[in-house]
Amino acid sequence: MEITTREGWREYVDASYDKPVLVTVDELNAMSFGDRAMYNSARTRYAQAGAFVKTPQFRDVQRATRERMLVNQYRLLGKLGVILSGEPGRGKTTTLLQIGKEHELRRRITEHPAALEGKIPVAYVTVPAQCTAKALLHEFARFLGLPTLARMTYVALLDMVSNALHRCSTELILLDDVHHLDLHYRQNIEASDMLKQLSERCGGTFVYAGIDVEETGLLAGTRVGQIRKRFELHTAEPYRITSEKGRTDWGDLLLAIEDSLCLLNQESGSILGAARELHQLSFGEIGPVKDYLQIASIRAMDDGSEALNLSGVARNAARTRRAEGATAKTNMKVKA
Repeated sequence: MEITTREGWREYVDASYDKPVLVTVDELNAMSFGDRAMYNSARTRYAQAGAFVKTPQFRDVQRATRERMLVNQYRLLGKLGVILSGEPGRGKTTTLLQIGKEHELRRRITEHPAALEGKIPVAYVTVPAQCTAKALLHEFARFLGLPTLARMTYVALLDMVSNALHRCSTELILLDDVHHLDLHYRQNIEASDMLKQLSERCGGTFVYAGIDVEETGLLAGTRVGQIRKRFELHTAEPYRITSEKGRTDWGDLLLAIEDSLCLLNQESGSILGAARELHQLSFGEIGPVKDYLQIASIRAMDDGSEALNLSGVARNAARTRRAEGATAKTNMKVKA
């Protein structure tokens, strides 16, 4: 499923994976080999694609996006937007996609005009590396299913894309991998300026997501007024457990992941016993801790234990800390 096309995005929004009904271990063992494999597959699919943890970061970005969409309905110029920045593994793309999915589903449920036949309430586009203004417009055209020719001019492409977004009542435009718009390169400056033109012409609200967007120059120079003052910046930070609130938020995340794994012998809340070690292992980042626990759950299904084996977490966390320390020493020597 390629979500950077209209058909792929629609398939992503339509996809829904219900939580499997939990059975007893005896009932699981009584299943045929095929039925047991299907049940395990359904549990794995739900944990990876069906369950979504609404973190404080997600709620903040979703709130900011909704507020700006409401304001932009009545603006012709100077539309507001949102930027989500941070290191890899901190849930930026997942947050971006879920915000878009929930918005489109709300439009469908309420039978909003933006969700009628032929309309596209949400567009999702990724910025290609070494991006030019025309190349980025081609990505928009690709999502919208618009026919393009190599000889089309920039003006023709901009007209075609902006008119299509306007006709399709596109309200929310999600732009991922925006760190590729490194403004130290002239071609990227042109692409950035194109996005401003597109924003004013199509009527939608833009949400950018990328790695360390602050370092790209997108928010520096003359663009401080053009972008930073109109876009609310959200930085995806790792979870910190140095405060009571931080420990609570981290614990809530672990409990939600534990519940999504659907393991039959997993004692609810027992994952909190390894909360500190899991934090050390993942550096408090949501991506790595989810990956680690989902793989551990697959092993628990395969070996029949049906419970997370977290006995090796402390050992793996110590190994991770040693590797981090070695890397830091190497970097210090290089700088010296």
